[in-house]
Amino acid sequence: MKQNPCIYCALAVEHNGRHYPKWSEECMDCIDHIKHKEYLKAHRKFVDGEPITDLNELLQQEWVMWYHHTKHIEVIKHTQLSTVLKWLEMGAFRKAIRKESEEK
Repeated sequence: MKQNPCIYCALAVEHNGRHYPKWSEECMDCIDHIKHKEYLKAHRKFVDGEPITDLNELLQQEWVMWYHHTKHIEVIKHTQLSTVLKWLEMGAFRKAIRKESEEK
């Protein structure tokens, strides 16, 4: 994995030994930060698919996208039901579509 460019940046914030960009325009416009985000996005295993609208459809999936982050269904099953229903109502879940490997 490519190293986080914020590790050597004077503007970065350190929290628990990890370096994060500040939520300022300077950090969001940083060329190194933008390249790193594109690199991470290109190496994802899943991409967002269609929205999931009901609980049965959600439970049939093995992997789901939750606010553009990959989550295994077991993580969702261990979340309180009222919270999951609220997320479904807000449209937080999408089907996770596995990217095809370019080596094949």
